[in-house]
Amino acid sequence: MNSKDLKGTVLLVFFAGITALFYNQFSPFGIALFGQWETSKGVVFSISKTDSVDASIEINDPEIIKRIVQKKERIVLDVRPREIYNQGHLPFAVSFPLMEFDETIEQLLSSINRKSAILVYCSSIECTDSHTFAMRLKNLKYDNVKVFSGGFRQWEEKGYEIQKNE
Repeated sequence: MNSKDLKGTVLLVFFAGITALFYNQFSPFGIALFGQWETSKGVVFSISKTDSVDASIEINDPEIIKRIVQKKERIVLDVRPREIYNQGHLPFAVSFPLMEFDETIEQLLSSINRKSAILVYCSSIECTDSHTFAMRLKNLKYDNVKVFSGGFRQWEEKGYEIQKNE
């Protein structure tokens, strides 16, 4: 390969890369390029181009979550699919799957006061369904909403009590 071919190849690869990044930026199906990284695990969760994660509503300490659950300080909502909820969930948690939000919103509105303290969780830190659900609640004027960012996986890893629906 001569130097002219090498320069052409480098230019072609460069422009292909720029075109790919440009397409990714403006495509609704593009890959999120930014997120939370942990060097031992890679991407912990990506920040979607359509959803943003509000870290200010997170509670990251499982001991605090355990106290909240034991003392029933907040209404606990499990937003994982109902089949997964039935296999095991935090004590006293109520199932409101994110995927059924539109179908269950009337039930939620009629059963939970907008001033209630609410805690939302999903499967783990990699799951952003709890943040999506929390933001939907905030859009419906629920002001006191928090997210257990570690989710069910962290609760289970700590060996805390789990309830199951048979």
